[in-house]
Amino acid sequence: MSGVDPNLTLQQLLNLLADHHHGRAPLKDEDKTLAVGMLKKRAEEELDFGEELVHDSIRLIKRVTGAVGVYFNS
Repeated sequence: MSGVDPNLTLQQLLNLLADHHHGRAPLKDEDKTLAVGMLKKRAEEELDFGEELVHDSIRLIKRVTGAVGVYFNS
């Protein structure tokens, strides 16, 4: 069973992944992959074209083409 709830909001997913990135809340590889996929899906649905969110060490960008990028900074 996955430790990632499919009902998490965009902000909750950003918090979860930021905590994982900093080692505060480690995730299994498959849970991290699932969380990133869910984050991208939510961003496709909720963000406007060209919109960018920055949370802690994560940049989430929905490009004008509709493609979504997730970037983890050090």
